[in-house]
Amino acid sequence: MDLQYDTEHTILRDGAEKYLAGRYDYRTYQKIAESDAGWNSDVWTEFAELGWLGLPFADEDGGIGGGPVEVAVLMETLGKSLVLEPYVPTVILGGGIVSALGSPSQRQLILPAVAEGKLRLAFAIEDRGTPVQAKKASGGYVLSGAKKMVLGAPMADTILVSAKMGGGVGVFVVPAETRGLVVRPYRMVDGGRAADIEMVDVSLPSSALLGNNESAGATIELTIHRAIGALSADAVGAISSLVAATVEYTKTRVQFGQPLAKFQVLQHRMVDMKVKEEEARASCLFATLSLDGPTDRRARAVSGAKAKIGRAGRSVSQSAIQLHGAIGTTNELSIGGYTKRLIAYELLFGSTREHLRRYASIISDPAVASAGLLSAPAN
Repeated sequence: MDLQYDTEHTILRDGAEKYLAGRYDYRTYQKIAESDAGWNSDVWTEFAELGWLGLPFADEDGGIGGGPVEVAVLMETLGKSLVLEPYVPTVILGGGIVSALGSPSQRQLILPAVAEGKLRLAFAIEDRGTPVQAKKASGGYVLSGAKKMVLGAPMADTILVSAKMGGGVGVFVVPAETRGLVVRPYRMVDGGRAADIEMVDVSLPSSALLGNNESAGATIELTIHRAIGALSADAVGAISSLVAATVEYTKTRVQFGQPLAKFQVLQHRMVDMKVKEEEARASCLFATLSLDGPTDRRARAVSGAKAKIGRAGRSVSQSAIQLHGAIGTTNELSIGGYTKRLIAYELLFGSTREHLRRYASIISDPAVASAGLLSAPAN
């Protein structure tokens, strides 16, 4: 399996790194994280102008036809800069489910607006307490229930909501201002934004059901896997930044008359950090290249990457903090931001422990992959 980037991927990576280096430093991240909005509209517009918001969409949907590898290349650079703008909620989750399920008219209404930076999306997947149910009514549907941890919901113009209907599940397009939709926003550990939502007798037209599809479970699962793949690349970017920052610091921090980097025991520690970085990157690339493959292979690769990168991220961040000494625990250094990013990664779409258990189950019985991540038991 070829895990090397080609020329186009290298150009995408280098261009993204150059832009973000001049536009999105750690102080910028801190300002955005501490702001009321939690994102920067000017930065979002520039993402659209760069073509990033339409990266994974087909040409006919206003995109540029990129695939999982292109998304991973971009996401790793976003992770290195701790970008907080809702790229995964809007483009990968919301845009991804519309692209996969939507009718031609629904895709044309939504996806070009997303690519142009004019429409932000969120995808409400995980039920909270009372599952969201969709009941047919005169001229449409009525939705009631609650969802938790809806990434990007506080800044979304439209929320895609999965709902049980009959013996299956559908996905509905719900404008944020819809009557009966209650959004309760909060700040996540890394400064990103999410929300719990509640729906109380929300009336929607029949056209709100994506693709008129009442059996969308497998497509939702694929969309979640693509989001995990993207977030894994983001986490790899954070890990690589932690390693680089730690190596640089030990070259300049003098103790007992010489730089910390001269001490052999610390050299071994940093080699271990670099090894974990490369293991995380390899796991992420394998998962990325498996996203278009058979269900059992995809599920195994995604859960394997989530578990591997979760463990690597925790180990690297702990080592980075320790090697920085007392200042490693302060907000003044970027390593605190990267550590929080990796903590958030561990908790999103299943914990490290849950994915490790799921990976082992799929190895033992490939049929487990067909059950879906959302049906997996809680920790």
